[in-house]
Amino acid sequence: MSRLPVARTDLACGLFITILGAGALVESLRMPRFEERNADPFTVPGLTPGFVSVVLLILGAALLLRALSGRTATSQIGTGVTITQWNRGSVVRTVLTLAAVLTYGLLLFGHFPFVPVTAAFIFAFTVGAELIAPERQLSLLQVLLGAAVLAIAGAFTLHFVFTDIFLVRLPGGRWW
Repeated sequence: MSRLPVARTDLACGLFITILGAGALVESLRMPRFEERNADPFTVPGLTPGFVSVVLLILGAALLLRALSGRTATSQIGTGVTITQWNRGSVVRTVLTLAAVLTYGLLLFGHFPFVPVTAAFIFAFTVGAELIAPERQLSLLQVLLGAAVLAIAGAFTLHFVFTDIFLVRLPGGRWW
């Protein structure tokens, strides 16, 4: 059995993301912990950067290992999409993602209460992604109901995690 060639782009990106995650983890561990003040462990400054850096480290290592094994996203999916050649579906998904994220981040977030804006974003993005998926097997009603449940659960979960665990004040405060 012949070994597949190393995917250079994935190798370089995986290496960069792994190093970035490791460096960020080291620096987040060096941040003050305020033990002398008997601070709540969930309020230490390095907690959130530490979580994010661990995720970066894991995903970077996964990408690095996949590149070293010779597998690429194209070889696994078989779509033929490369960084320079996109098919119509990839373009539509990219435009939908950019439009949804920019609308949420630039126009809505900070100007309106967090929970309804986040729920609307999750709902609209989920429905949009499902409607443009050529392999969709769910009916429109199932998509709408599933997106509504996901949006409500996601928005309230995010609100709880950020306000009650990480003690972050979100736009709009408690509106209910």
